[in-house]
Formats: sequence, structure tokens, C-alpha cells
Amino acid sequence: MTLAPLKNPDVRLEDRPLSEYTTFRLGAGCRGIIHCQTPAQLETTVQCLVKEKKKFILIGGGSNLVVSDEPLDCYVVRYCTNNPLITVNGTDVTVSGSTLLDDLALFAARNGLGGVEYATGIPGTVGGAVVGNAGAWGKQVGDVLTSAGLISPSGVKKTAGTKELGFAYRDSILKKTGDIVVSAVLSLRKGDAKALLEEREKILAERKAKHPDLRREPCAGSFFRNIDPTSQAGKRQAAGWFLEQAGGKTLEVGGAVIYPKHANIIVKANNCRSQDVYDLSLRMARIVKEKFNLDLVREVRFVGKFRGMPAGVREIIW
Repeated sequence: MTLAPLKNPDVRLEDRPLSEYTTFRLGAGCRGIIHCQTPAQLETTVQCLVKEKKKFILIGGGSNLVVSDEPLDCYVVRYCTNNPLITVNGTDVTVSGSTLLDDLALFAARNGLGGVEYATGIPGTVGGAVVGNAGAWGKQVGDVLTSAGLISPSGVKKTAGTKELGFAYRDSILKKTGDIVVSAVLSLRKGDAKALLEEREKILAERKAKHPDLRREPCAGSFFRNIDPTSQAGKRQAAGWFLEQAGGKTLEVGGAVIYPKHANIIVKANNCRSQDVYDLSLRMARIVKEKFNLDLVREVRFVGKFRGMPAGVREIIW
């Protein structure tokens, strides 16, 4: 690794495979992984990389990514912390993008603040949740977010409101601009801490019953977005239902297999490679297209180069 010492001594630079920092536990290495936990560390790091003209990408908890088997020709900044960075002003909450989303949900419940219960048990960071407008149970981050502090890949700092972030279902303008979420301000509501914690336990139990245990069954959660309703009165239809009806539960490629309880989740089995996951995702999309003439849209993002990837892809994260 050839990178001049970073200005902040608390920032750690290491040479490790990215499989150690994604929930899928897949992926090769890169030029170096730079670990940042606080907004100050992140800003210092980005400024250093920009000044030295080093190519880089940013990841959070690595929960919605499949990193390629081929090494990445760039640095990876990992903005993630196990120590929640959260402040409260009335019902407004300011949280670092590095804070884990579930830690935010727990903090809010304990402090009698409602509005983010749905985030209970969802892996990943607040920053990643804002970029992907993460949600569950019909609710999403964009419903409660007031503003976000951002830093561009070129080191420019700014603040953006909800309208500027262009939230849509599991999407935001940030996926296109590449701007990094340094922090977020959420407008929550007063609630009863006891009731909120009870609701949290119910959600955790339901997720445990339906979703893989990441410690034993590495994955990236639901692979495709749910389907738009056929009318304005309808709700989104689960992509997993269409996949199951099309025979998706029997699919497998190499070490990539479908989770038995959920046809829209790929899990890592023995000898699984990232390419296996990519190839399996193409087969999943194809069988739904053939049976229902529906085009599934990926929720999980690929990082790096894959055999057979679209020719028009120019970004590292796509």
C-alpha cells in the first residue's frame, strides 16, 4: 500500500480481504481498507485521498453488497462503528452515518422515541440506510429524515434536505451522485419506551423466524425489490412470491443457494464464490420474466467486475 500517513491517528489502514467486512462474507481484497468511525475521521480521510488523487469507494456495514472475486483497484473506506454516535434535541435525533441502524432503533425505543421501530434488526449502517432508503413493514428512512450531512467523492461538504435526496422505494439520488452520508437528522415522535421495546421484541422474533442468521448463513438479505402494485389501491407485492411461483426455491449455482424459507434470499453455502451469486441472481430474474413478464430490480448492489456483467457498467459499485 502506498498512502501517506493519514492526519488522524485514530484512522486505521489495513490490507485484508473484503469478505471480512460484508455480511455475505465474499469478496477479494483492494489497495487497502481505511477504517473510519466518526464524522471527523471520515472527512479527514476523504480529504487525504482526494489530495493524493487516490481512487476510493465507501462501504458501511457491508450488508447489501456482493464484492467480486477479483481484487478492487481502489481503496475502500469503511465508515462503521459499534459505538453509536447519537444526540437528541427534543424529538429530533442527529446520528452519524457510521452508526448501526439497529443501534439507532434500540436507542430510540429506550428513549421513548417512535418512528424507526421498523429498522429493528436490519443490518448495516444509518448511512447505507439513507442511500438505499431502507425500510420494512411499509415504512422507510425517508419518512422521518429531515436532512443529511454529505461529503462528495471530491471532498465537498454540504447539507441536503429530503427533497434534494430524491427518495424513492429503496432508492435515493445518492446512488447516482456517490455522495457519502456523514450524518443524518431524523424527526421522531414521543412514545412510550416500554411499548416501543415490546414492539421491538416482536419484530426481532418475526425476523428471526423468516430471515437467515448471518452468523451461520451469510447473505445480503432480500435480493430484489418488491413489485409495484398493479393499481393505486394495491400494496407492493413480494418479489419472493413471484420467485417461489416460478420455481425459484430449487435454483442454485455453485455454492450459491436459495434460502429455504424465503425465495428472494441467496445464501452462501460451501465453496461459494461471488460469481456464483451473480449467476444465480440472473437465473432468478430470468424465470420471473419468463413466467410473469416482470423485470425484477436488484436491491443488492454488486462491487467490482463479474463475468457476464452488462457492458455499460462504469462504476465500481453498481
